[in-house]
Amino acid sequence: MALSGSIDLSYTARQFIEHSLYLINTRSLGNSTSAEQAEAARTVLNLMLKSWQKYPGIWRRKEGFTSLVAATASYSLSPRPYRVFAVRYRNTSSLDRRLNELTKDEYYELPDKASAGVPTSWFFDPQQSTSSLYVWPVQATITTETFRVSYQRVLDDIDDLANDVDITQEHFDTVAYNLAARLADPAGKSSPHIERIIARAQHLEQEMIDADRPEIVRFVPE
Repeated sequence: MALSGSIDLSYTARQFIEHSLYLINTRSLGNSTSAEQAEAARTVLNLMLKSWQKYPGIWRRKEGFTSLVAATASYSLSPRPYRVFAVRYRNTSSLDRRLNELTKDEYYELPDKASAGVPTSWFFDPQQSTSSLYVWPVQATITTETFRVSYQRVLDDIDDLANDVDITQEHFDTVAYNLAARLADPAGKSSPHIERIIARAQHLEQEMIDADRPEIVRFVPE
């Protein structure tokens, strides 16, 4: 038999939920999940995925840019990053220069945050609804300059059971087993079978954490 030639496998939230409920013997194959049960499980799935945002998630590492605005120190980034790794200043000749990262205290201790000049430093301030990138000093005159931003994006919400889950294929099993482990508790499930589900879920989650790291680590002397 020939190979499919496709690598676009994806599953919806409903498919993950139904499979996870099947794993803990809460539904049988071929039987649909009630609307109330599916919505309750969707909440659990969202909570689980959002708790995973703190993990490296290589597939969530992106490159973006924002155009400079004259005499402006703060920029709202879209899509909203979870974490910013690096910011580069690209001049009118399309040459990049990496900016220095500041801590929150270091930025707020700057005596004159509106000081004019070519930006050399940045500070990322993630808040609940918006995230801002602060730069210093601020450039008074702008033509085509931009900031190039390396960041880790947030995971998409599951707003509907028909939504695909924002995860890479190698972690589908991790989602299914960890969701099953979480759904076992409100379902009142407790047995050696459930203990095996939980153990496998923990093992898969740890594998996901270990796998989602850059393959190259460089040590730079002071």
